[in-house]
This record gives sequence, structure tokens and C-alpha cells, in this order.
Amino acid sequence: MPQSTSTAGSDDLISALPDVLLHHVLGFLDAREAVRTCVLAKRWGHLWKSMPVLRFTGAGQVQLHRKFLDHLLLLRDRTTLEVCLLKFDCYVAVDVPYVNLWIRHALLCQVRVLNLAVFGGGGGMVKEMWLDNLPVVSQYLTKLKLYGLRLQGKFLDFSSCQALQDLNMTECYIHADKISSRTLGHLRIQDSIFLSDCRTLISTSSVISLQVNDCWGTTALFGDMPLLSSATVTFGNRCDDYCQSDDPGYCDYASCLDCYCTDDGSAGCVVLNGLSAARNLELIAEPETFILKRDLRWCPTFSKLKTLLLSDWCVDGDHRALICILQHSPVLEMLTLQLSEDRESRNMVPSKAIYNLLDQPFPPEHLQSIKVKCHEVDQRVHNILKSLITYGVPLEKISIQQESKSSECFNFICTGFSSIPRNHGLWK
Repeated sequence: MPQSTSTAGSDDLISALPDVLLHHVLGFLDAREAVRTCVLAKRWGHLWKSMPVLRFTGAGQVQLHRKFLDHLLLLRDRTTLEVCLLKFDCYVAVDVPYVNLWIRHALLCQVRVLNLAVFGGGGGMVKEMWLDNLPVVSQYLTKLKLYGLRLQGKFLDFSSCQALQDLNMTECYIHADKISSRTLGHLRIQDSIFLSDCRTLISTSSVISLQVNDCWGTTALFGDMPLLSSATVTFGNRCDDYCQSDDPGYCDYASCLDCYCTDDGSAGCVVLNGLSAARNLELIAEPETFILKRDLRWCPTFSKLKTLLLSDWCVDGDHRALICILQHSPVLEMLTLQLSEDRESRNMVPSKAIYNLLDQPFPPEHLQSIKVKCHEVDQRVHNILKSLITYGVPLEKISIQQESKSSECFNFICTGFSSIPRNHGLWK
């Protein structure tokens, strides 16, 4: 018995596992750690050469890791790469050709998921690294995630990527007139800047989910997305379609390019038309962002829209922007108005902005609830309630949620006017 126990204890049970399981284990390791497993036992000597996941995170400049990565890719078997993740802290100019070459090598290895992130520049360079202006050609790539890069037109033409389903760009500089894909199902553009001389066209007819959040520069032109299910579009004050006028979207300042005073309307609907097939939609912007109000001149019908979240931009000043959207959402069931904290209410002065208002029954017959989220039940909230009731929204369908100062959750404080305390001053 003692001899048998000793023999059993000396068995290398892990090494006895099939290659597919050992490759799975190696996939959780950084590339350097994975290569070091070759010294564990003879069984591990060449496993790293055929591992399907290549995960490399390099501290410091790219040039510190060039020799290792060059040898890794050169000595690796030409087996299919399921995932390739390359992340670098910073780079200098001479590093750029190497990174571009590694990307092309991964594509030659039929990579399915490619993730490239550069977190900072160096040597007097800007933060974002330029990628070669060459098309991405792959029958196998399904997911592409990019961070901290400068991207040009040919690179963003994904017509030769027939399997691409997911594209994610964060903190990228987009030097392109068009982002195009016939197969893309999920698109996310976050904290990036559009730098084309014209509005960058997003031509992704198969997109199901879309997120375009807090981007700089001129707002992109949204093409038709007939399969769109959910979309979130957020505008910040870094957007060029931003106006400091008392009537954003109809100001008297010639410096406001594309504002109503200088816009001849030839561009047509920029954002809303492309989102018109959505079932769930969030449109978040500050009142000074005029692009959404501008689009309401050509407001499309949101024929499938069930849930809608809007922010201050549609209820600043008069509420015709809100009414216009509701009129064009015939099957809408739930509306949420999310109001910012510490924003002064403008007087209910009619805006000069032009809206595509309809002469039709209001509100939508399918509307189940309107929820107003706020930090304080003030005159602004009162004006919104008054407008909704004036346009025929039943009182029992409107609820107000006030953020508790002692916690971050929203709590119901009233339903309709009847339960608003009179000391709020809303009964004058």
C-alpha cells in the first residue's frame, strides 16, 4: 500500500489532460507566463506554440517588448487564433510599424476576437497611435475592440469582414468619411472624436444594438438601421453641435456652424432617422446640444418604439420637442424623463426651432406610463406635468421619482398633482 500511494502521488494528472483543456488553461495567462510553462515538463514544451488565445499586456513602451513578440509570433504554429489581446502602456514613433505588423499577422492566423489598446503616447507624440490606412480583410474576425488609436477611412471599411459582429471603439480619433459594415450587429463608440471634413456616415444596416456616447467633434450621420432593437446616444458639451444661445438650435451667432441661422437644411435628418426602427431608445443631451432639436424638423415615425428615455434637452424652454417625439411614437408604452440636478429652468418662451408637429390624437394609445426622475420637485417639473396633462396624458399615468439625498436610489414621492405637498409651491 505505501508503494502504491507513492506512485499515485507522483502522477502528473494535469499533464495527462488533453491539449484542448491545457490550451484553455494557458488562455488565462499573459503570453510571457504561458511561454514559461515550457519548463514544467516535457508535455508542456511546445503547447504554447499552438495556444488559441494570445494575451499580452506590456508595461512600459512597446519597444521593450518588440523582441519577445516578434519571436513569439515567428515561432508560433500557424494554428487558428481564437483571441488576440494586445495592450501597451505607451509607445514611440518607431513602434508603430511593429504594432501594425502584429495586427496583420493575427489576421493571417484567422483571429476571431482582436483587442488592441494603447493607453498613452511618448517621445513627444500624441496619445493615439496611427494604424495603417489599409482595409481589414478577414473571413473569420467576429469581434474587434480598439482603444486609444487613430483610425482612417480604409481601415473602417469592413466590407471584407463578412463575419464581423461586434465593433467597439473607445477614445479613438476617427479620420473617416464613413464607417461601413453589412454584417455588424453591435456597435459601440465611446469618448471618441470625429475629425472628418464632413459628417462621418455610420453605414451599418444590420446593427441590432448601438451605443454612441460622449463623442467629440461633429456628430456622425446615422444611416438606415432597419434591424435596430436598442440604442443609446449621449451628447456632451464636447460635441461641436453645441450652442450657448438662449434658444439652442436657433441662435443669431454666425460662429455656430450648422445651427439654424447658418444651416440650409441640406444635410437633412442627421441622427433620428437612423434610429427610427429602435424598440428601446435613450437620447441624452444637454439643452445646449442642438442637433436633436434640429432633427425634429424631419422627425421620423418611430413605428416600433416601446420604451424611451429622454433628458433635459427636450423639456428646456417650451416642451414642443417632447410633444413632437411622442406624436411620432404611436406604439410607445413607457417614457422616462431624466432631469439633471442644479439646472435652472428656462422660462416657457416658445422656441423658434422648427418641429414636425402633427395634427393627430395625443397621447399614443399604447402609452402605459410616464416617469419623471428628478432631484427636486420644482417649477420645471410642474411645467412638464402641466404640458403633458394639457396634451391629454391621463394623470394616473404620470409618476414622479425624486432622488433621495441620503441614498442614490429613486423613490416614488407622488402620483399626479393630487399628492404633491402644497408647500412645494406648485399650486400657484
